[in-house]
Amino acid sequence: MENEQPEQPAQAEQLTFVESVLEFIEQLVSPDWPGLIALVPLLFIGLIGLFLLLMALQWRRAARLNSSRVPRRLAAGAPPPGVHLPGPSRWPFVLPIGVAMVLFGLVLPVRDEAGQVVVPLNLPLLGIGLAVTLLAIGGWLIDAMREWRAQAYGAQAVAGVLAPGASPTGHLAAGAVGHAARPAVATEPPVGVHMPGPSPWPFFAPLGVALILFGLILSWALVLGGLLLAVIAAAGWYREASHEYRSTEQVGHAVPVTRDPERAWPRRLVPVFLAILGVSLIVALAPLGLQWLGGLAPPADGEQPPAVPEVAEIVARSAVSYETDTLVVPCCRDFELIFHNEHDGVPHDVDISDDAGGTTLFDGEIITGPDEITYSVPALDEGDYYFFCSVHPNMNGTVQSRPEEGGPAPEGGEED
Repeated sequence: MENEQPEQPAQAEQLTFVESVLEFIEQLVSPDWPGLIALVPLLFIGLIGLFLLLMALQWRRAARLNSSRVPRRLAAGAPPPGVHLPGPSRWPFVLPIGVAMVLFGLVLPVRDEAGQVVVPLNLPLLGIGLAVTLLAIGGWLIDAMREWRAQAYGAQAVAGVLAPGASPTGHLAAGAVGHAARPAVATEPPVGVHMPGPSPWPFFAPLGVALILFGLILSWALVLGGLLLAVIAAAGWYREASHEYRSTEQVGHAVPVTRDPERAWPRRLVPVFLAILGVSLIVALAPLGLQWLGGLAPPADGEQPPAVPEVAEIVARSAVSYETDTLVVPCCRDFELIFHNEHDGVPHDVDISDDAGGTTLFDGEIITGPDEITYSVPALDEGDYYFFCSVHPNMNGTVQSRPEEGGPAPEGGEED
């Protein structure tokens, strides 16, 4: 017996190791899917950071090969006559930062210490993102208009190098009188100089892409409108790029269709853009507007209260909304709520609070579809409440707690 006693700690240590291995294998076979899905945004951020790091390394590796292609700065500090050479603009890099902050402000709600959603939107992040976005759009527009004026009047005339009313060739434009005269603009750039005409499509294309991104969060109508805008912008951009390519193949440099910014502006397509944008916003916001108007209307005489079903049920099939936006439940007693999650592989739940962003009265268990669960909800006083999915706060609606026919009356009331 004395010889067997020293072996017991070794056996216990071996057992602990085996249990640790089994627990690790169990995590691989049946992982915590809701926890892993919550880490997906962090995974995407890490992949994007890794991609940018690899791009920086490749750029550094190829810097010496490309150094000979970078033209040296002129001693005079100005480009040759007739050459359109705008300076670098910072706004194409600032604008995506603002848009990203706006998107994060929409999808990252403010939570309390317990992890409950306090405010559906991250208002500080959303406000800063909107400010940065508007600042970048304004700065980009100023830079773009400066380039357009340089092409319309001559780069050196805008910079103040030429005398007022003089053309790059030293002649006055037809009808030029003093400072009000426009300098003549050459119809072709110098041989070997690539100077395409102004194009509005780099400014219209991001509108369609931004509408698609907002639509993925808010409404399918915005996605459809954004797709139409993006297709129109891509077609216009491709058409102008094809013209530049063909003209370069034929004469050795790009020959613009026009150098007049007013003629280059797509007057016919701008109303189409605005119409698509307006219709998309109207369709996306119409349900909210109708719901708000319906709440303002007084109840009709003799209007019957909503019927309380025997069993309260709710269904989720997407991450956009539940299958219903109104849930009627019995008041003043505990009740059961059956939740059908038919969204394959996606976690959802049903929480109830006194108002949007208010105090949580019931916190339902999260289940990953396809699955079903029956919640036991504590009694609610008669009135209207707010239900939502804690994983996707944009999924929400109204809970109407009403007396059952012949059931108990609310506290302080009288039975008929």
